[in-house]
Amino acid sequence: MKKWKNILMCVALGGALVSCVDLDIPPKNIMTNEDIYNEGGITAYMAGLYNHLPMEDFNMGDDGGRGGFFNWLSDKTTMGSTGEYANNVCGNSCVYGDKGYWKPAYQIIRQANVLIQDLPNYVGKLQGAEEWIAEAKFIRAYTYYALVKRYGGVPLVKEPQPITDDGSALNVARNSHEESIDFILEDLDYAMQYMTDKKTNGRANKYVAAAVKARVALYAGSVARYGSLYNYTGKSGVVLTGVPASKANDYFKQAYEATLEVAKGGYQLNNGADKRQAFYEVFDKATTSPESIFIREYDINNYVHSWDKLMSPERMVGFSYGGRYFVPLDWVELFDGLPLDSETGHLKTTDDDGNFIVYDSGHGIFDNAEPRLKASIMIPGDTYKGYELDMRWGLIDPSVDPSQKIKKEIPDDGKTTTGWDKIAESFKVNGQKVAIRTTKRPNDGETYKIGGVDTKIAICGFDGPATSSSNMCTTGIYGVKWLQRNLASGETQLHRSTQPWIDIRYAEILLARAEAAIELAQNGVASHNGADLLEDAMKCINDVRERAGAELLTSTAQLADMTAPTNVRGTGKNSMIFAPTKGLQIVRVERYKELAVEHKLYWDLRRWFTAREQIYEFRWRMLAPYLFASTAEVDPDSGIPHGKYIFDTRVADSYGGQHNFDQKYYYEKIPDTERKVNPLLEQNDMY
Repeated sequence: MKKWKNILMCVALGGALVSCVDLDIPPKNIMTNEDIYNEGGITAYMAGLYNHLPMEDFNMGDDGGRGGFFNWLSDKTTMGSTGEYANNVCGNSCVYGDKGYWKPAYQIIRQANVLIQDLPNYVGKLQGAEEWIAEAKFIRAYTYYALVKRYGGVPLVKEPQPITDDGSALNVARNSHEESIDFILEDLDYAMQYMTDKKTNGRANKYVAAAVKARVALYAGSVARYGSLYNYTGKSGVVLTGVPASKANDYFKQAYEATLEVAKGGYQLNNGADKRQAFYEVFDKATTSPESIFIREYDINNYVHSWDKLMSPERMVGFSYGGRYFVPLDWVELFDGLPLDSETGHLKTTDDDGNFIVYDSGHGIFDNAEPRLKASIMIPGDTYKGYELDMRWGLIDPSVDPSQKIKKEIPDDGKTTTGWDKIAESFKVNGQKVAIRTTKRPNDGETYKIGGVDTKIAICGFDGPATSSSNMCTTGIYGVKWLQRNLASGETQLHRSTQPWIDIRYAEILLARAEAAIELAQNGVASHNGADLLEDAMKCINDVRERAGAELLTSTAQLADMTAPTNVRGTGKNSMIFAPTKGLQIVRVERYKELAVEHKLYWDLRRWFTAREQIYEFRWRMLAPYLFASTAEVDPDSGIPHGKYIFDTRVADSYGGQHNFDQKYYYEKIPDTERKVNPLLEQNDMY
């Protein structure tokens, strides 16, 4: 295992010295067969392919040198529209489509094809040649899926192409969407049959292949069932986007059976008596967790990322680069244990008369939340990187006692936008404005002196929200997933983070199994090999919920429910997530809670074909805590005031623009540069 990691890291280091668009593997016309087809040569060759797998990890995105992938810190961060993630750059819009991931994929595919073509000649001569063939097919399938989920049908190049003088032999037309999917599944079936069952971090085995097959087949079933409106037949007569609806159940069955294969690999959820800690450890201990199925490792000497420096609150990293990771309130409201309004599904922060409810602390509204949420966001009053998190949007004048009623004036309807100054004016007692607000941060010297005495209170929280800094948590809620919470501030530097990226974990497999089972059960297939599918789906979901400390399902009738949800935001709990039936909405919500900020949900919305409706006039909503200055007690060491709070909820004051998903982006545009060199490439519809 350690040997494989060392090889990966060496190849990664070598890759840093070459062009970001070229594989760090010498062309086959430079390397001889003798160089490649020995134990050391084939291992190094394969490691190069793994390092370039299109895994959407910490270093994804244009700025990360992985062309075609979304950028965490730009308007290409489509997670800003799904509601799971927010930062200042993607606040008012997101750039969909046109990512351009194409050429690097076919470079990987060519290298895999070289192995698949040559290795049969070394069976009996090179130890494990059959397994190497299977591994090359896994890499080819993984890479083709990265293309297919973007574009639909793509050219299926199954062997190394000959290079001719005019290059015409390289021009290949697109295969159908269905053919492309089936080819990927065939490669994965081969990999499942012939790959080893040995577990090595950063490397696939037969169970990883099964996990990827489950992912691909679930995608295919969803496209078949929900994507017919976007089926498109090209001029050649090939169905370039779309899969026959009649194949939906077959694909969902393949997905379900693939998850059963993964279960044979001994993977399990990372459980523990402390539910919050158990969820933390999924990411803190990814290299040893029984939940990790496929990960990408980093190494301080060779291959690193900057997640901690960029995503921790600014104060905790020296007010440079940080503060780029917060979450919209809409996503938070999906979790159990929060005080929600039954009619809207939004946080209930006022009484029946519309007056703000008073809490004893700045974290009071989260006190009963499910532990998984507390391990996914930063909670005010808790300690991170040696700092107590301090979140406050403003103060209530010291002349006001918490027993006095303050009516909420600005509606929390997901539509109304108001500047911070107008909002401050809306907080009144006996007709008098009582909210104290500033645009500056405490470190800028902005404090409030009570009654002319020496007691000074930071008006805005030390960690936000503030309008003077674009990185001071626009939504009032910081994310914490993936962060090294105990890494000291001085050690949190750019290009020094090494925590692994988890591409596939067992929780995803359980939820894929549940989703496939519900899709089958609601469409005429009640059992599989004698097992009741809804019973199995309920157990899978409850296993995930039990670990999370969430409420458990009590009956399969909940999953069998074919009633259509309202599919209108703000109409009840979970109304943020659209689905064709209430039974399916349950598993979709669970994916949203469990897999957020793991680059899964955007692709979910595309395969469910709900992105256009769910991401329509969507604005981030925020949580704005206000401290009663009359109750404030300032900690002499930290300077943080504690006391009674009220919480306002509304469209974010900054970056509260609308997000809308254009339907053409269910399938992306084939890059113009590729169509210029290959005239056989037909463009997708609506471009």
